Amino acid sequence: MKLPKSHTILAAGLGLFLSAGLNAEPIKALSWNIEWFPGGRPKASEKEQDAQTKLVADELAKVQPDIFLAQEITSEMAFEKLVAAMPGKMTVHVTSRFVNHEARDLDPQQVAIASNLKADSAFFENFKPNKDLPHLSRGFAFAALEHPEGGLIMVYSVHLKSNRGSETPEGELGVANTRAESVRQLLSHKAEMEKRYQGRKIIGWLVGGDYNTNHDGQFTKCTAIADLIKGGFENTWDETPKEQRHTWHSSPLTPQFKPTTFDYLMSIGFKKTQAKAVSVSREASDHDAVLLMLEPK
Repeated sequence: MKLPKSHTILAAGLGLFLSAGLNAEPIKALSWNIEWFPGGRPKASEKEQDAQTKLVADELAKVQPDIFLAQEITSEMAFEKLVAAMPGKMTVHVTSRFVNHEARDLDPQQVAIASNLKADSAFFENFKPNKDLPHLSRGFAFAALEHPEGGLIMVYSVHLKSNRGSETPEGELGVANTRAESVRQLLSHKAEMEKRYQGRKIIGWLVGGDYNTNHDGQFTKCTAIADLIKGGFENTWDETPKEQRHTWHSSPLTPQFKPTTFDYLMSIGFKKTQAKAVSVSREASDHDAVLLMLEPK
């Protein structure tokens, strides 16, 4: 039946209103290094594991993210249980099983991706050692997530090389080169995914995690963040004052180190916005979480 002109205009206006309403709801992405989860330390007791799990669950319930990138996961089963207890329909898409090349065993700390979105694909990859970096370790978790309005959000969870061993100039350079190679391989993987998903709509890209470095000149030899920016990623901390983005906090065991920015959510394809540090209980983790609202351009 043909609608009268006035009804047609009304229907069109209603359609625009509904579409605007849908577009107004951004996707909440959260990245968090949960500090040896569960338990907060290596070989934690069952009591310590239960205590940290409850604290972490309470913190996540406050934020209720749509996408959750986690680092320092020591038990895949514990992470599955944590996510299953979260509000909504969050699912673990991938938890890495990085191999420690030196010990020829699983790395004690893994990364993971969970979300309320459907995953088109999800997997992890070890960084590949080479002749210059024969002991290159860790890697990334990846998921191609389906946006509710169509298209894909391509997501990475990473935990880049720590600063251990950087006490000498040679060691500092070695750490910087390790991170640079890790970022190079991640950007290479991004190029592979662009080819694999050619013809599919990709809304945007997200690389979140504990970078163990920052853009403040604190690590003068490290180019990891600059390399990601050259690769097209936006630094979502770039307009946030340093004192408002401290994501790592010293502990009684490390009083010599000042709070700093270690954790990032860097993106491509979304409206320009700044990340936000989400303060958490120090008993839950020595890292605060990072929140970023994702709205397609």
